[in-house]
Amino acid sequence: MMQASANPLFALRDIVLRPSACFAALSQRPVWGWLAYLLMCLSAIAFWSAYFDHTNLAALQQALTQQLSMPPADAEKWLQRETLLASEVLGDWFGRAAVIFALALWFRLATKQEAPNFGYRHWLAASCFIFLPAVVGDLASYTNMTLSSGFILPAHADLNSLNGLLKLPLASSWSAWAASLPLLLPWYWVLSITVIGTWTPLNHGKAIVVATLPWVAVFASWAIVIALS
Repeated sequence: MMQASANPLFALRDIVLRPSACFAALSQRPVWGWLAYLLMCLSAIAFWSAYFDHTNLAALQQALTQQLSMPPADAEKWLQRETLLASEVLGDWFGRAAVIFALALWFRLATKQEAPNFGYRHWLAASCFIFLPAVVGDLASYTNMTLSSGFILPAHADLNSLNGLLKLPLASSWSAWAASLPLLLPWYWVLSITVIGTWTPLNHGKAIVVATLPWVAVFASWAIVIALS
């Protein structure tokens, strides 16, 4: 039998080294999930604060004004450091929270018959830990930013998203799609398959379908809409 993580700090370690042990512990202590989400919030604050400290604000304001076609008066009002920092941090907080709540609901509905003892709060805790690798993405984004000799727009600085690699212009119809698609999605899938296999009697094939279906459905549908518009 898999030995469960002994405490929340060990669970943070085990989500990387022994995810089954982490999820075994979460099945008994779902409240630990909030620690993972808090760590993601702190990571977002740290990264974006470092980004705006490292970036030339005047150059950033000029680039955003041109790409967004903003009148100078609006640019002066809205493109200030505090406003931009709050926008990016809150965007990460609420964006990650929305996906976590939605994914937990999907897991609950998809496994309700096979795992009736695992309620929404269990899947919410699991989803928080599934997205914990976003902290690694924030660290990679920080490293890339400090090593880069050129200017990086906020939409291109976050290596948690595909747009961090593609660097599409803000006016592109694919920009929001690429910015929403996680670059670490394969890792999220592996963790999702692991928790489904740990908490439910579903076989590996069905676990893969449950883990990947919402992502494929949402982003494929979104891509079709963009391509046809």
